[in-house]
Amino acid sequence: MPWLRLVDCRAGEGRALFWSFAAFFLLLAGYYVLRPVREEMGVQIGPDKLQWAFTLTLVGMLAIVPLYGWAAARLPRRALLATVFGITALLLAGFRAWIAGGASPAAALALFVWVSVFNLVVVSLFWTAMADSFTHAQARRLFGVIAAGGSSGALVGPAITALSVHSVGVHGLLLVSAALMMLSLLCILRVLDGHLQAELLQPLGGRVLAGLAEIASSPFLAMIALLIVLQSVLATFVYFEQARLVKEAALSTEARTQLFALIDLAVNLIALGLQAMVAGRLMQRLGVGITLAAVPVLLVVPLAALAAIPLLITVLLIQVISRAGGHGLLRPAREALFTAVGRESRYKAKNVLDTVVTRAGDAFGGWLHAAAGMGTSGVALAAIPGALALAWLAIRLGRRYQQQVAETAPGPGAERARRGAR
Repeated sequence: MPWLRLVDCRAGEGRALFWSFAAFFLLLAGYYVLRPVREEMGVQIGPDKLQWAFTLTLVGMLAIVPLYGWAAARLPRRALLATVFGITALLLAGFRAWIAGGASPAAALALFVWVSVFNLVVVSLFWTAMADSFTHAQARRLFGVIAAGGSSGALVGPAITALSVHSVGVHGLLLVSAALMMLSLLCILRVLDGHLQAELLQPLGGRVLAGLAEIASSPFLAMIALLIVLQSVLATFVYFEQARLVKEAALSTEARTQLFALIDLAVNLIALGLQAMVAGRLMQRLGVGITLAAVPVLLVVPLAALAAIPLLITVLLIQVISRAGGHGLLRPAREALFTAVGRESRYKAKNVLDTVVTRAGDAFGGWLHAAAGMGTSGVALAAIPGALALAWLAIRLGRRYQQQVAETAPGPGAERARRGAR
């Protein structure tokens, strides 16, 4: 089929690519149906109390890690996926009943925190299943296309909310999201069905907190953790400056809402193009490290411009580049890194990295920004060395990934794998 050639999909890969694309489409559509509901809960909590909501989100992540580790140690991977997605759907149904007559302050806080926690868990688990189902070479070619499924869902989800909220109510949207999540699970299981191995039918075993121990003992995983923290800190700095300059612009509530909607639209459209047409080709031709480094390098010039002329339009441009590049290039390349680690690292250490480390980076970035007390120009100047450090670390990770692939490649194919990983 022409579309398979367009995305560099080769013989025997079309079925798995289709179901993977569909799974991520449905997963992020379900999340983006919920995202406006979460923002509404934030309004009900009140802006003067949101810092507690973010603190509780990090606490929630810390509580989830041992529970997830316990389940991952005891359940076969198919059962683990069904359990996590099934609990997600049941909790959505429970929250629907809780807020059906109007959300109390406790219900609003609980729903805000839970949505902020669960979305990272299920997305992390999705990509873990993908790393189980595709080889190193396939990941470099196809993960960008699979990520494009998510960006497509991120465009459709808000449209579902906008068109149906008046007919089904805010609480009814929770059931819509639950249905999309369960459809996503069915698609993921179709992908795994095409890659059945004996180990997929067995529990992972190991210790509950093995993910934390693996990150601490593995230089490769520790480098990924540092990459995530640096990326989160830079994103938080940009987010805070966007909030500051938007507030100073004295726009109306409607104008701010429209502005943020346009930013989301631009981010998702650009990310979709990068994922579908650029990420796979860039990883194939220049390697995973260069793909990881591309976005922070691109940010240096607009950050310098922001330092010289601290205007709202400049920070919005940086926000679009950062978020679109993060979704379109950084995320597919980062997920490809996990094809070079063992299955326990994929299901345990990766979950810690995608959840606790990400939220800890957000919190650290927020406190660091507050402690620095700098204006927009100062923040931009401080972010430039951070972006360069992120690019340097990305190149180092790409080289380490090359070594990991060479070490795990069997027999005489090791040298070919080493050259292909770049």
